[in-house]
Amino acid sequence: MNIKKSILIRVRAAFLGIMIFAICVAAKIGHIQVVDGAKWEKLSEEIHFDYKKVKATRGNIYSDNGSLLATSLPFYKVAIDPTLAKPEVFRAGVDSLSFLLSRYYKDRSAAEYKQLLKDARTAGKQYLVINRKQINYQAKKEMMNWPIFRDGRYRGGVIFEKIDVRYRPFSNLSRRTVGFVNEDGQGAGLEYSFDDVLGGQDGEALFQKIAGGTWKPIFDGNNTKAINGLDIHTTIDINLQDVAETSLYRAMEKHNADDGTV
Repeated sequence: MNIKKSILIRVRAAFLGIMIFAICVAAKIGHIQVVDGAKWEKLSEEIHFDYKKVKATRGNIYSDNGSLLATSLPFYKVAIDPTLAKPEVFRAGVDSLSFLLSRYYKDRSAAEYKQLLKDARTAGKQYLVINRKQINYQAKKEMMNWPIFRDGRYRGGVIFEKIDVRYRPFSNLSRRTVGFVNEDGQGAGLEYSFDDVLGGQDGEALFQKIAGGTWKPIFDGNNTKAINGLDIHTTIDINLQDVAETSLYRAMEKHNADDGTV
């Protein structure tokens, strides 16, 4: 009888303990949802990850003799995660980096750039756009040798975000024939007709939404690399086209015409 009573007491004690634990869990969940709900909701908005499209580099369009009619030139937006550099690396390089940034962009003094970088680092800001001005590939190569930047993406925190800009070396020559494609996928000419070939296959990369609604690229092993577009070679004789269009423009000016065809 004593053994049964002892077992019964233990069972009741265990049951009571489970009930108390369940009540505590329920109370904590209720506290989080009701009292701290706004706080955690705001935090979830600030720390948000999502896969976004990465545009493939568009293919080139060539004339019959291999001259470029349309190509994509790479430009870059320069940003930095100032929290990644080690303290000794940041201290040793921030003065020289600030001087070089000031000399290149000419919009702030070296002291102002230094303060901008230091303030962002102190505040724990993980994504700081250095300047809204986009740089070309040669400038990027130069900057990659600058203090802090030379330590790369993971140790120096520098971020070069690539932006392709469509460029026609012959300007308005064969402009209508070469054509265009806008952001909505509408267009004209070769660019539009061969959009599937030239456009390639876009990739995907992980981005983190940080304070202010800015999306910061995260270099993740699951990113899908974009497949660049193919080139197309046309039968357009650029020299003949130049002669024909020049003659047409002269005739239009002579006769004060609004339009003309060859």
